Amino acid sequence: MNVRSSSIIADILHFISDGKFHTLQEIADEVEVSRITAYRHIQSLSYRYNIESFHGGDKRGGIRLIPDKKVSIEKLTSDDLQLIISKLESLQDSNPRIKSFINKLSTNLEFKEIDL
Repeated sequence: MNVRSSSIIADILHFISDGKFHTLQEIADEVEVSRITAYRHIQSLSYRYNIESFHGGDKRGGIRLIPDKKVSIEKLTSDDLQLIISKLESLQDSNPRIKSFINKLSTNLEFKEIDL
């Protein structure tokens, strides 16, 4: 990826990170690229980021970055963690990253049980 491409990506992310819907034309104008270039970069970004696109309606569609909603593990009970771990274990064959996540949850569960 070249420097210009990185700059376009950063500019797009910054522009759509306000959580509001923006048309493809607005995004292209903001980062000073063609609509097709903006679209190509947004498609690429959608594999890494939670980007929502809306087609039709009064405003004729738009694109926005949905902010991350993180759950604090500290707020979960030991029972909650055990239930989540058991459900994830049934899915771990379909996604190799799940095993790593299970290990993190299990470690947190061990520390929670020690604290009680």
